[in-house]
Amino acid sequence: MTHQRIFNYASQLRELGNTFILSELKKAGLQDIVPSHGDILAQLLRGESRNMSELAQQAHRTKSTVTTLVSKLERNGYVERFPDPVDSRGVKVRLTDKGLAMKPAVEAISDGLQEIINARLTPEEALQLEELLAKCLKN
Repeated sequence: MTHQRIFNYASQLRELGNTFILSELKKAGLQDIVPSHGDILAQLLRGESRNMSELAQQAHRTKSTVTTLVSKLERNGYVERFPDPVDSRGVKVRLTDKGLAMKPAVEAISDGLQEIINARLTPEEALQLEELLAKCLKN
């Protein structure tokens, strides 16, 4: 038995989420933000600065990918880099006032994504799906 449709369904779900995110970002006037910025912004919106390695690890991305994403966010004024006070060789990233100002929009988008799932699955089904997807992604 093959399970080739799993990847198709996962891809369609991702596309559904990304379409929703882009639509909501546009409504909020945040056209210079893309879905791939989401994990980084979510971490920084928790109120703590992070170094690139922490951002990469928590976002499940390579350090070079995170560097590229952070550079775009920095160019658009959402984040700033500063010397790590503990590690003189390191750099940390934090939100600027512009970045902090988008917290309500990011929270509303997150809530909207949750509503998409809640409209289709029971809480038990959603938990089971989350656990199964996490299991598929474990190395």
